[in-house]
Amino acid sequence: MLLGNPHFPWSGPNRFYELHLTIPGQMDVMGVGIGTYPMVSIGFNKDVAWSHTVSTGKRFTLYELTLADGDPTSYLVDGKPEKMSARKVSLALPGPDGKPQVMEHTVWSSRWGPLVIIPRAGLTWNTKTAYALRDANTGNTRMMDAAIAFAHAKSVQDLHKAHANLGLPWVNTLAADRSGTAMYTDVSVVPDLDAAQLERCVPSKPAAALRNAAGLVVLNGARADCAWHSDSRSPVPGLIPIERMPVAFRGDWVQNSNDSYLYTHPGQKFEGISPMVGDASVQRPRTRAGLTEIPEMLGRGKLTLHAIQDQLFQNRNFMGSVIMPDLLAACEKAPAGALSPESRDGCAALKGWDLRNNLNSRGAHLFQEFWRTARNIPSVYRVPFDLKEPVATPAGLKMNDPAVAAKVWQSLDNAVKTVRTAGFALDATLGSVQHPDITEEPIPLHGGYEFVGVLNNLGRQDPEPQPINARGLRIDYGTSYVQTVTFDARGPVAEAILTYGQSTDPASPHANDQLREFSAKRWHRLPFHAEDIAKQRVGKDLTLVR
Repeated sequence: MLLGNPHFPWSGPNRFYELHLTIPGQMDVMGVGIGTYPMVSIGFNKDVAWSHTVSTGKRFTLYELTLADGDPTSYLVDGKPEKMSARKVSLALPGPDGKPQVMEHTVWSSRWGPLVIIPRAGLTWNTKTAYALRDANTGNTRMMDAAIAFAHAKSVQDLHKAHANLGLPWVNTLAADRSGTAMYTDVSVVPDLDAAQLERCVPSKPAAALRNAAGLVVLNGARADCAWHSDSRSPVPGLIPIERMPVAFRGDWVQNSNDSYLYTHPGQKFEGISPMVGDASVQRPRTRAGLTEIPEMLGRGKLTLHAIQDQLFQNRNFMGSVIMPDLLAACEKAPAGALSPESRDGCAALKGWDLRNNLNSRGAHLFQEFWRTARNIPSVYRVPFDLKEPVATPAGLKMNDPAVAAKVWQSLDNAVKTVRTAGFALDATLGSVQHPDITEEPIPLHGGYEFVGVLNNLGRQDPEPQPINARGLRIDYGTSYVQTVTFDARGPVAEAILTYGQSTDPASPHANDQLREFSAKRWHRLPFHAEDIAKQRVGKDLTLVR
């Protein structure tokens, strides 16, 4: 069984998927999403259902070039100079007067790929060094073949074999079949580098630091042995073959919330996987939420389609559950007059919060504003992250540290001021605050931002989550297509919600129809069999001919 909560922009192309849970057994349920590719990228057939999450694998590496003395267009490899190649490209763009204006640019390339300049990362082109980029997805049209093979799969094993051409550019796959087997795999496009090579090929210290600071892998381009490996089993030279990528076939469950493959299942072990695929860090509170809620859900007994749907739309706020006990305890223990009026009022409002992000949850928006900044306080957690306890840690607030406590109270003060300045009560319901940004129709939305760990993830596409303002919390990103599927004797039985509506035409009556259904937590049965599709068809058939 798999629970799907895709995470897309609410306008523009679909991007990626959120929480997915696969639990075969008495009932095989799977979440499915549909991408904007010219084929079914994510979906189901008679026997198998599948979905994707964003993999933590790297898709490119940068190379630090040591330039030859006196020649900034030549670089050294094993002490020998190599000349860069140059290619002029042109593009017609509208000029200031609206007329076409031809722009020309010279693209310089090395054996490692084209040269790039990234000033924000300190990667420039001077007389000593330059930087080149090798992209693992260059020329990747293999996904079309992989998608066709997915459609013909009769089991999760077939689905896994369909990955062998390394066509999936940046996603994990989670799947379940009618026989009761669940699968997680990350067979995506990843440069073939092992830990020893990453250690051996470190560039200058500033460039090497970008791996942890920004996730950019920079290699020493002055050494020929820093090239990607070429495994004879790989259909694409330089990419990690399917045999050395993580895969898990299980009879219980697997999950992924866009974090490392290592957190697929507590009992699942992987060996020999390159650091380029993922590491042991937990980046997303939703991963911790999923690994907490799944066992709890299983403990309640036999799962059903509606039980899965209810679990997702419980809208439990994971960070609230691990932070609020310490914050409220500090509120109670604070001596009279020790707290500012803002912190005192904030404590009172949060005391009445149900730790959820439902429409009727009071104070969820205040916690979100508080945690938006408090999460960045150095050493804020009472229990720091422990690799042995990745779900339970970090947790709590280090309120016994006066310096930390002062910053926590300041974050609460600022959150209260921000909410009030926006014109909302501290104990307002979330439904009165959180609405879509793609329409002015005041449709209340449940769900929460990534950094608070709500499985039903909503937010904005800004680089950083924006504070509440006079328009409230306006959502343009997140849970977009939610689907659960179970199999009966005839085939799949699917219920779904296309959150942002069935039409991209704002004037269409279907523009916001599903958004209202999402708000009300009403699911719809999707057709699969020909007669069911005929009954639900809207509009004329569109026939494509060669």
